[in-house]
Amino acid sequence: MSRQDKLVIVGEPLATLEEFFPGEGTFEKNGIIYSSTIGKVFIDKNKRELGVASAKTLLIPKPGFKIIGIVNSFFSHYASIKIFYMNRLRLNYEQTGIIGRESLGKSYPRFRGGGLRNYIRENDIVYGSIISTLNTILLDISYREYGVVRAYCKNCGNTLIISGKELVCPACRTKEKRKLSIFYGEPIERLVART
Repeated sequence: MSRQDKLVIVGEPLATLEEFFPGEGTFEKNGIIYSSTIGKVFIDKNKRELGVASAKTLLIPKPGFKIIGIVNSFFSHYASIKIFYMNRLRLNYEQTGIIGRESLGKSYPRFRGGGLRNYIRENDIVYGSIISTLNTILLDISYREYGVVRAYCKNCGNTLIISGKELVCPACRTKEKRKLSIFYGEPIERLVART
């Protein structure tokens, strides 16, 4: 029914039990071997085994997973975050989460006048965790380790540095506030090891 290296989809019939034994990435039903994943067929002639090597593993977001992402845009009560690392894995597909008021815990009323933009801004790199995946991926940045890990000046675009409790632009001396992570300024590679 199938040849080695052929790309198959989930549920595709591959062979009969008379021809091969089911291997990794397959299942058997009524004497027929089916693919249980999207990938390429491989055959072990010594074992008479047929399997499917997964083409791409999709990481399914779950509450508690740690993420690193970039603030894309703002809406009335939330910000959109493009996630590019989840649980130490660089995503090779687009995944978006949101940060809303509930993402900030009890500290939100302190900056109520300016809304979310007092915590995060466009192009900030954030480190957080997933609270919920019910309708959308809701992110949490309320704990000390979570928050902005790299921020850029709203005037000139330079990377901001910490000065006391504020961020300062080394080029134009603009002062800004953010909800900072205790890991602010660490290299992304080191943060990935924490996710």
